[in-house]
Amino acid sequence: MNIFFETLGWIGSFCFLLAYYKLITGKWNSHQTEYHVYNIIGSLLFVLNGAYYTAWAVLFINLAWGIIAGYGLYKDWKVK
Repeated sequence: MNIFFETLGWIGSFCFLLAYYKLITGKWNSHQTEYHVYNIIGSLLFVLNGAYYTAWAVLFINLAWGIIAGYGLYKDWKVK
């Protein structure tokens, strides 16, 4: 089971890095659905990882990150 949650953490890291890379290189902007979705997926995977390892700070910051990304997605969809 340990490898499963460790893998979730690595996939979450990849989601965050890819979203940030695409933003910085201009391939995505901060109002694109893809940007928000990758941040939401990354945060969800880190929340699961943090819960398994009882890393409460990791869980908290990623839960907050996911909520913020979800709000951004909602706000952008509302405008469209």
